[in-house]
Amino acid sequence: MKTLRSVFLLSIFTILFSACQKQDTSFYKPISTEEIRIGVLISLSGSGYSSVESSSVAIALARQDITGYFASAGIKEYLVLDIVDTRTDTAEALKQMKSLYDRGIRMVIGPYTSAELAHVKSFADTHGMLVVSPSSVSVSLAQPGDNIFRLVPSDVIQGKAMSKLLADDKIRVIVPLVRDDVWGNDLVNATRNDFIKSGGLVQPAIKYDPATIDFTTVLDNLHIAVADELTHHNPNEVAVYMISLGEGTTILSEAKKHSHLNNVYWYGSSGIAQNASLLNDTTAALFAYTHGLPCPVFGLDDAAKNLWQPLRDRIAGQIGRIPDVYAFTSYDALWVLIKTYRAAGKDPPIDVLRNIFINEANSYFGVSGNTQLDTNGDRASGNYDFWAVKTDTAGYCWKRVARYNSLNGTLNRVIR
Repeated sequence: MKTLRSVFLLSIFTILFSACQKQDTSFYKPISTEEIRIGVLISLSGSGYSSVESSSVAIALARQDITGYFASAGIKEYLVLDIVDTRTDTAEALKQMKSLYDRGIRMVIGPYTSAELAHVKSFADTHGMLVVSPSSVSVSLAQPGDNIFRLVPSDVIQGKAMSKLLADDKIRVIVPLVRDDVWGNDLVNATRNDFIKSGGLVQPAIKYDPATIDFTTVLDNLHIAVADELTHHNPNEVAVYMISLGEGTTILSEAKKHSHLNNVYWYGSSGIAQNASLLNDTTAALFAYTHGLPCPVFGLDDAAKNLWQPLRDRIAGQIGRIPDVYAFTSYDALWVLIKTYRAAGKDPPIDVLRNIFINEANSYFGVSGNTQLDTNGDRASGNYDFWAVKTDTAGYCWKRVARYNSLNGTLNRVIR
């Protein structure tokens, strides 16, 4: 595994410093010849690694396409990406953010988790750094006037989507199992609010520290909580609602040892949707397959299929699987930042840079669709797809099982 991962990382950095395809799009007239440097805060290790593997490839391909466009348009600028590993750790994310600042970098893609983003926010705001996260969704980070922008909607919509699915499945009570960080706590609150409005019951969350490795005690507590609910409700009305990142694979693998956890449906969240490590663990994959585990995540725009489908195939060709949605928002993030840089010129004040970024995002239609922002600097709208572990001729795989339309609040099942 270590050798394969080393090969993968080497391929990423090789891609980052080579040019490839051309992309036809309107752009600005060439300005002075110079190096464009953008920082990338990404989880190349830690619990978030498997979730951002496809995003690493997408960013590399975006650089290839931008470099190809520059060459075809006679633009003499050269794009350099400073990629640093946050280890999916809040302290490391801040350390690396400061390192990027010391190197003169003012525009950054990432971090990928809300907990990391919350930890670097103050530094970014006070030091004039423009930060664009392709995947952070925490409700509490939806704040107007700061230097933080997100190319996905906040978890207000995810909470509504999950509540709708739970009600449609006739689930009456959920026992949340929650990663105890800003993202996990915000998401369980958002879902709780909507599920209660629909007549559901939400029991106190079983929370775990993000650094947890041994989940024995956590699962014992969850088992007790579920057992208590089964004295009042039949198993088809009770569900575990798991809000996790990649550690969800370990949780699912161990859950089978507990009889009551085996006896109810499970539901997941965006942090584990389309996760590759889950498929690679046959015990966890089997548990997910037999216990439902539909996981909502921001969905691609069907109107942009002619753009995202070719990119999907390019990424899949490198990682051997269908990439998750954040690969596409990562790709778009780099393009919007490049357009912002070229429109703003060199070293503009942060308020100028921020306003230009908003204008560019609001007028951009990329592989993830329309990137228009709301007043908080988050993506203004978007549907949510539910993904679940299924099987095909090659084994376990993620398949889309439903879509929640955020405009009209409807849920549509995918019929296969």
